[in-house]
Amino acid sequence: MFFVNDQYYTLDDLERQYTVFENIPHLKDCRNRRLAVCMPDAFQWLALCLFVRSKGGSIVPLHPSVPKEGAIRMANKAGSHFLLYENIHRPIHLSQQKNEKEGVLVQMSSGTTGDPKCIERTWESIENEIDSYVSVMPADNQTASVVACPTTHSYGLICGVLACIRRGAEPVILTNMNPKYVLKKLKEHPKHILYGAPALLHTLTLLIRDGQRLDAVMTSGTLMPAGWLEALKKVSNRVLQQYGCSEAGCVAVHPDVSDTREMGYPLPHAKVEAGSIQNPGEILIHDSEKTIFTKDLGYIENGVLSFLARMDDTINVAGLNVYPQEVEDVLMGEPRIIEAVVYKKVHPLSGERVCAQYVCSEYIEEEELREWCRDYLAPYQVPLEFKKVEEIEKLPNGKVSRKRLGEGVLA
Repeated sequence: MFFVNDQYYTLDDLERQYTVFENIPHLKDCRNRRLAVCMPDAFQWLALCLFVRSKGGSIVPLHPSVPKEGAIRMANKAGSHFLLYENIHRPIHLSQQKNEKEGVLVQMSSGTTGDPKCIERTWESIENEIDSYVSVMPADNQTASVVACPTTHSYGLICGVLACIRRGAEPVILTNMNPKYVLKKLKEHPKHILYGAPALLHTLTLLIRDGQRLDAVMTSGTLMPAGWLEALKKVSNRVLQQYGCSEAGCVAVHPDVSDTREMGYPLPHAKVEAGSIQNPGEILIHDSEKTIFTKDLGYIENGVLSFLARMDDTINVAGLNVYPQEVEDVLMGEPRIIEAVVYKKVHPLSGERVCAQYVCSEYIEEEELREWCRDYLAPYQVPLEFKKVEEIEKLPNGKVSRKRLGEGVLA
């Protein structure tokens, strides 16, 4: 059925767990109820998710590291009737209210602002996404999805675990994220698709030894720096990339990506619109129920969706657009730069200007960095302000808030 780290769970194990759930009143009668779940036991969490789905109930997955008070706050925000915190037998009752809709998966989305919002998706819409996703994936029932990311997020849960089960394969869920352990598990499952955050994938490329190769790797979420992708491709048979949003799930997959901006081909269940390469526009997603305005800027060329930047993050320098990723890729090409982020600040007289923070392995004169950028960028793209930091500040979900970094006026 599936692995959690080194432990293998069979279908019989799952059915025994269902029997346990059936003997707990607040779980047995979970139809039309909304359960928030914050569970350190990954098997129990996944079993509960599948059980609630089969009952037509609703579930609100919370990352197991969330402290109790935080879990209660998030569960209340999601309209949960009760919270299961670390234990299925002692529910924390929260509400008797009737929600407009049940039979949904509720996810917290922070985007790049850090302000959480609740996204509800019906199980039916998730089934459509899984059918569509599996139909385009270059993987068979012998290819295990190795899920080295949270299964409380749609990337790990829907694309990593549920899609793998749908195609008849056995997912390997890792809660031990030690990179050496991840490499060991990949070696044990040589035919695999690895799901992980770009930072973990980059770490694996630095640690991989003795001719070991990654079979297939899926990246998503944050754009990977071009240099990281190049290094990853050298140790992988195939690198894939996917694009989506919390409201619609995954809507595009690239089966063999070579440009970090290329998100891939739209999936059959969704219609995706964007601008042209000459005139990029907002990426719009149409599903059977609604149109989603993503606030992402991109274009479609030869059927491939490309992502340029969040519209809010695009920097307008005297009428010319600067996409942060382009500048970051140039900075990351400087051998002493370890990490870089580009964002905008507003100058009181001249408007938006490009700024950068960077982490380096050894000291770099600012003029050296500026000269490096001038060799690869137009003058309006070269950051006006460089700031060396020990670490680039990130949100709890691991993303960078360019908006937060750009707070304040440029002197």
